Amino acid sequence: MDGVFEGFRLSPRLDREALAEAFAARGRLQIDGVLDEASAEALGAAIEGERSWSRSVRMTSGTFSAPLDGYEPVHPNHRQWLAEAIPDAEDRSMQWLFDARRFSQERRLGMVRGDVLDALFDFLNGDDFLGLGRDVTRDSRAAAVEAQVTRYRPGDFLTLHSDKDAGGRRLCAYVLNMTRDWRADWGGLLLFHDAAGNVAEGFTPGFNQLNLFRVPMDHSVSQVASFAPRDRYAVSGWLLAPA
Repeated sequence: MDGVFEGFRLSPRLDREALAEAFAARGRLQIDGVLDEASAEALGAAIEGERSWSRSVRMTSGTFSAPLDGYEPVHPNHRQWLAEAIPDAEDRSMQWLFDARRFSQERRLGMVRGDVLDALFDFLNGDDFLGLGRDVTRDSRAAAVEAQVTRYRPGDFLTLHSDKDAGGRRLCAYVLNMTRDWRADWGGLLLFHDAAGNVAEGFTPGFNQLNLFRVPMDHSVSQVASFAPRDRYAVSGWLLAPA
């Protein structure tokens, strides 16, 4: 790991009681400036410089993950898989298309790269971040974090779902947005849906910005516009109850 990097830290300016009151009112919240400035810049640079992604696909045509080097498939035959991955607009099941590096999966497989993003996974599962999650959600059960870093390119999306899990360990979902200078009309918004099918609220991606929301809650990520000039980056996952 780069010897200059000194580890992640939360911003000292977070008013946890005020954040908890806001979260209690609606069950979702957007927190600006969650990391201190040095931590945010280190994380932003690490994500923007990452090359070992996997193109993650779930559509009617199939569910698969194709390893990438930058934007190119590591295995040339995967280009055909990706070319044939077309969403079905009539299918109401959850579908997605985006790039990911799945930290939790890497750890389960014994993969430790020793880079800044590995350090992020340890930070998210440490006392500081879990403590923030417990304080803001007023739920003391949060014991661990599931995490992945995602890259949404123009055309990428995640359709409507609630994040409900069969085991009931997911207490709260989070999205740590690390996207610089984004506009709402470029898409990639975290959208919350009401029972009537309307969009009740939308969070535009930002930089060093944490979204928290209770699970289950209907939500989606709107398709990134074809004309978006850059990619949408975020770290996402769930605060988990003890196994």
